[in-house]
Amino acid sequence: MEIVFLVSAGLLLHTYLLYPISLPVLSLFFSLRRKQGNPGKFKVSMVIAAHNEERVIEEKIRNCFDLEFPRKNLEILIGSDASTDKTNAIVSKYAPDVKLFAFNQRGGKATVLNQLVPAAQGDILVFCDANTMLLRNALQKLLAHFEDPTIGCVCGRLILHDAGHSALGIGESIYWNLESEIKKLEGKLGIVIGANGGIYAIRRELFERIPVEKTVMDDFFVTTRVLKAGKAAIYEPQAIGSEETSLETYGEFHRKVRISQANFNLLSKYIPLLNPLRGLVAYGFFSHKFLRWIAPVLMMILLISNACLLGRAPFYYAAFAAQVMFFFVAGLGYARNGKTRKSKLLLIPFYFVSMNLALAVGMFRAMFKSEGGKGGMWRRIERTSVRVEMPMQRKPAASRIKVNELSS
Repeated sequence: MEIVFLVSAGLLLHTYLLYPISLPVLSLFFSLRRKQGNPGKFKVSMVIAAHNEERVIEEKIRNCFDLEFPRKNLEILIGSDASTDKTNAIVSKYAPDVKLFAFNQRGGKATVLNQLVPAAQGDILVFCDANTMLLRNALQKLLAHFEDPTIGCVCGRLILHDAGHSALGIGESIYWNLESEIKKLEGKLGIVIGANGGIYAIRRELFERIPVEKTVMDDFFVTTRVLKAGKAAIYEPQAIGSEETSLETYGEFHRKVRISQANFNLLSKYIPLLNPLRGLVAYGFFSHKFLRWIAPVLMMILLISNACLLGRAPFYYAAFAAQVMFFFVAGLGYARNGKTRKSKLLLIPFYFVSMNLALAVGMFRAMFKSEGGKGGMWRRIERTSVRVEMPMQRKPAASRIKVNELSS
């Protein structure tokens, strides 16, 4: 039982603390030498899946037009997934500069991407969400890296601004900033484990049809296929996109459930990445993703094994008391959700436990709940767009990240 306790504690400590610390050390020995070139020489296809996006789609199109990139080398493809609002009408106004693919039957984002990519004519595919607004130089920063033939995927930096409506939304914004730092470190090694779905690019020939039989995280699947093909996946922090966290009180919780379910749905396709022969890719996937996915199980094992060891030594009493107190504070955060966002003492335990609970729910659904033939479709969790400006032009706002963080 002591071995069980130590192993579960060690794995949790590794994924949340030791792994991020190890990345700068590894980069001293295995850092990629990046070769950058002229991004304007590439033909680029901007691929956007949309469902009932009338609130943001016109702003998104104008945002694409404003990008600092030769218009003759940029095509914009928007797939409308059986939209029932004014999305189709708005996009149609911009033809032929924007190509609209209006699908009558709802298929989900993955299905739309599978149908848009064969129609794309660009050498590079840039995937972007309808509510993600890009800085004007984002494409330039993304595409400059494709001069190096060893690089297959470039992930941009997605900044989440908390919408100010829920503690989980604020927690997600803080968590995402920490995740972005990890992606930056992984990028130096060429092993970004899962791109930001709102802004990333891949070589067209590396795209592999996304499974649609079950719920899937398309960005994670596409990135892992690039790594599986032996190409590097890097991170470009100056290619910036921005959007807000969910407007719903527990919107981020439902998003995490969906993401967890999707990842476990395709676990059999991701397990080969754990092959030790894949070196840093295996290390990154095991440490950053696999252990995070099973963290709820590890937390349960840790608590139970700790309870069984009470009476062995004072250390186990202290460890058990610390765990119980942590869950108590998280529960207090839930009870005081309206005020939790004002106190990090409540916010951090509340967010951490809530998100791991969401992972557990998603795992359970993947194992025991049928999707009823709906495949890659899920209930849309509303997130809003954020108008972006160049860093020196941004006006300070309480709910936004400081200017110096944008340019860091």
